[in-house]
Amino acid sequence: MGNVVERRTRGSLRCCSFEVCGNMAGLELLSDQGYRLDGRKATELRKVQARMGVFAQADGSAYLEQGNTKALAVVYGPHEIRGARSRIRHDRAVINCQYSMATFSTAERKRRPHGDRKSTEMSLHLKQTFEAAVMTQLYPRSQIDIYVKILQSDGGNYSVCVNAATLAVIDAGIPMRDYVCACTVGFVDETPLADLCYAEESGGVSSLALALLPRGGQIALLQMDARLHQDHLESLIEAAMTACKGVDVTLETGSSVSKLYVTTDNNMGLLSDPNRRRALISLLTRLNAPICVVCYMAGVAWFMGLAFEPFTLRTYMSENAMGSTMVEERFPAGERALATGREFSAHKKKAGGMPVDWLVKTMQARGLEVFAQRFSRTLPFPDENKERYLVKGTNVYGILRAPRAPRTEALVLSAPCTPGDNNNQAVGLLLGLAQYFRNQVYWAKDIIFLVNEHDLIGMQAWLEGYHHTNTTGMDWSPLQGRGGSIQAALSLELSSDVITSLDLVLEGLNGQLPNLDLANLFYAFCQKIGVLCTIQGKLQRNDWDSVSGYSHSVQTMMLMVMKQASGRPWGDHGLFLRYHIEAATIKGINSFRQYKTDTTTIGRLLEGMYRKLNNLLERLHQSYFFYLMPSLSHFVSIGYYMPAFGLLAVILLLRALDLWVQLATPPPRTEDGVADTEQMSSPGVLSVLTPLVISHLTGVALYTLPIGFQEVAVEHFPVSETEAVVLTAIAVYTAGLALPHNTHRLLSGEGTEQGWKVLKLVAVLYLAVLLGCTALINFSLGFILALTLVPVAAFVTPHVPKVLSAFILVILSPACTLLFSVFFFQELQEMPVSFIDGWMLFLSVISQGILDHSLYGSLVYPLIALLVYPCWLLFWNILFWK
Repeated sequence: MGNVVERRTRGSLRCCSFEVCGNMAGLELLSDQGYRLDGRKATELRKVQARMGVFAQADGSAYLEQGNTKALAVVYGPHEIRGARSRIRHDRAVINCQYSMATFSTAERKRRPHGDRKSTEMSLHLKQTFEAAVMTQLYPRSQIDIYVKILQSDGGNYSVCVNAATLAVIDAGIPMRDYVCACTVGFVDETPLADLCYAEESGGVSSLALALLPRGGQIALLQMDARLHQDHLESLIEAAMTACKGVDVTLETGSSVSKLYVTTDNNMGLLSDPNRRRALISLLTRLNAPICVVCYMAGVAWFMGLAFEPFTLRTYMSENAMGSTMVEERFPAGERALATGREFSAHKKKAGGMPVDWLVKTMQARGLEVFAQRFSRTLPFPDENKERYLVKGTNVYGILRAPRAPRTEALVLSAPCTPGDNNNQAVGLLLGLAQYFRNQVYWAKDIIFLVNEHDLIGMQAWLEGYHHTNTTGMDWSPLQGRGGSIQAALSLELSSDVITSLDLVLEGLNGQLPNLDLANLFYAFCQKIGVLCTIQGKLQRNDWDSVSGYSHSVQTMMLMVMKQASGRPWGDHGLFLRYHIEAATIKGINSFRQYKTDTTTIGRLLEGMYRKLNNLLERLHQSYFFYLMPSLSHFVSIGYYMPAFGLLAVILLLRALDLWVQLATPPPRTEDGVADTEQMSSPGVLSVLTPLVISHLTGVALYTLPIGFQEVAVEHFPVSETEAVVLTAIAVYTAGLALPHNTHRLLSGEGTEQGWKVLKLVAVLYLAVLLGCTALINFSLGFILALTLVPVAAFVTPHVPKVLSAFILVILSPACTLLFSVFFFQELQEMPVSFIDGWMLFLSVISQGILDHSLYGSLVYPLIALLVYPCWLLFWNILFWK
C-alpha cells in the first residue's frame, strides 16, 4: 500500500491525508491492518483547517475544512426580530438557523432548492444545538441568525456545519456556555470509526452524529438514522464524545487556527467565560474583607465630599417660562398688611381661636369668592404638646378667579393660623396680597388664599376635600368652591414684625422634595430684590476653600439629610407634595440683627414669584426632583450622591457572594459555571424560616401594640396615654432582644454550621433589597440606615466574641441610631442638649413618628418596625447561633 502522510508539528493527534492504492479492497471499510478507506486509523480524525472573519459585512463568519468537506458559516445579530411579532421571546433571544448546500458541492449537479426536507431537518438540528450553547438569556426580545453553506460535501456535513458555526458565533462575540464540537461516528466489525467520510457513510455503516459541550460534558444533540444493537449504543456514544473532544483539541492546537482560543477569550464576556468567572470569584472571596473596608470608607468619603463646592452644580433655571426674573414688582401695602395682621390677632384672641366670621368678611371685602370648611380628627393618643384627643377647626379660603384664562389651573398661597401671636403677620400679608392681586388683570390662573387652622391637620383636611380623597380617616365637610388643578403652592410663616432673613423649607412628607426650579425661583428673586435668604437657617458663605467654609456646607447639607430622613413634613407645604403639587414654605426669621427686611419687600418677592408661576404652561418638571443642597446657590443631583450609597450596598453583595461560595461545593459544576448545590447536605428549611417568622412577628407587635395597649398601660401604671404608647414601644423593642437567641432550634432541632450561613445569606440579601428600595424613595433615610446596618451585616458571625459583639450590635441598632441622630441634629442646629434633655427629645420623636404615621401617612415608623428591626433581629440571632 502506497500512501503519503502529512503530519503536523504540534498537537498530540495526527491529521493525515492518504492516497489509497490498489492493495486495499475497493469496498472494504476497515482492513485487517486496521486502516480505513482513506488510510486513517479507526479513531483518527480528518485534517482540520479553519479561518475566522472571512466576511467583513457579517457580525461573525468562519470557513472550515474537515477533510474534503468544506463549509462556510455566517452569523448576524443579535438584532431586532423581523417579521411576526409572535416570535418574540421576552426572556431570551430567538436563534434562526438556515442550512443549504451549493449546487457544485457534490459530484451530482442538480438544483438544491431552499426549504427541502433535508435542509429543513438539518436547520432544525442546528437550531437545537446552538440553543443549548448560546447564552440567549442575555439578549431578550432579539434574534440571532446563523447561516451555514456546504461548499464541498465528503461526509459529516452536520458535524462540519456545527464546528464552522461555532467559530462564526465566537467571531461575532456572542457569549456561549461552552464551545460546541460535533463529530460523526460509525460502527464496523465491532469497531467504532470516528469522523466518517462520504464513502463510509454511504457504505451501510450505522452512523451516529453527536454535538458535545466538551468542558461540561453535556450532549447538545444526538442523531442516529440507522439501526444499531442496544449493546453497542453506549460504546458508540463514548467513541463519539471522545472524537468531539479530539476535535476540540485539534482546533485548539492546530497551527492553522492557533489563534482561535485567543479570539474566544477576547470575545466572550468576563462573566460568561467559566474560567474567568471562577478566577474573578476567587479573587473577590480572597480579598473580601479588605474590599469591604475600602468600600465603606470610600462611601463615607464620597458623601462627605459632596459638600465641597467644586463637586457640586450651580443652580440654574430650567423652565423657559421662568428663566428671566424681568418682572416689575409693585406691591406697596406692607404697613397696611401689618395693621391687618394686628387686627387679625385681636379678633383671634376675642374668638379664642380662628376668627372665621371676620376672615370671611375681610376676604369678601377684597373681592374673593370665600368658602369655609369644617373638620375634626380623633387622634390615636393625645399629642404631647396640647394633650388633646379630638381636634376641631375651620379652614377659610378665598379664590381669585383668573380674568384671562378658562380657570383650569390654580396657585395656592397659605398661612397657618397658629395659637398665640405666632404667624399673625403672615395672615395680614396674605390678605394684603389678595387685595393687591385682585386689582391686576394679568392672572392666567386662579389664585387660592388659604388660612388653615391647626397647621398640618387643617391642611390635610383641606387637601383631602379639594381632591375628593380620604386617606387618613379624617372628618371634613365638602368644599363648596374649587379652583383649577393646583400647579404650585407656597406656605408663609412670619415670626414677628421684624424680619431679618427668609428661610426656605423644602422637606416634605416621606422625604419628598419639590422641583428644584421652585427653590431656584425663590433664590433668583431674593438676589434681585436684595433679601437675605437662608436654607436650614444657614447663611451662604463664599469661602468654600477654607475649613470653616467647608464645615458650614457640610452642616447645611447634613441638616437637610436629617430632616429628609425623618419623613415628616417640616411645613404645611409638605402635604402638597403627596398630590404631586410643587410646594415650599417660606419662613421669616429674626436672627441676624444687622439685617432687616420690611413687609413690603417680602410682599414684592411673593408677587414676583407668583407672576412667574403664572407664566407656566405646564407643571414644573424640567429640573431635578431628587437633590441635596449645601447652599441655595449649589446642589448635588441624584447622579452624584447615589454612588455613596452604592459603595455601601456593594459590601452586602460581596458578603453574600462570599457566603454563597462557602456554601457551594467544588465541581461538579453546571454548564454556566455555577456550583451545583443540590448534591450538598443543606440545612432544614425550618432552621432558616423560624428566625424569619419570629423576627417579623416581633416587628408586627412593635407596630401594633403601642397604640392598642395604651388603655391597659394607663389603667395599670401611673403614666399618661402618650407615655404609655412610647414606653410600650420601648418594651416591645427590648423584648425582641430577650427572645431565645437560638430561635432556629425552636422547631427544627440543633443548629448547624451551614444553617447560620444560609440564614445570614438570606438576611444580607434581604437587607440589600430593603436599603436599596428605601434609598430610591428617601435617600437620606436609606444612607443613614446603611451607615449603621452594613457593618453589622458584614462582621457578625457566631464565632466572634459574644459580649463585645452584642454591645456593638446594640449600639448600631435602629433605636440607638435614632437616639444618636437626635443629639447629632441638635449639634448641627448649634443647640446642644444634655443627656436627660436629649432622652426626652428621643421619646418625643418616637411619639411624634407614631402620630405622623396615623395622621398623615408617614412611612418611617412602619418601615422601621415591620422591616428594618426584624432584619436587624436576624443578625442578632446569628450572633447567638448554637
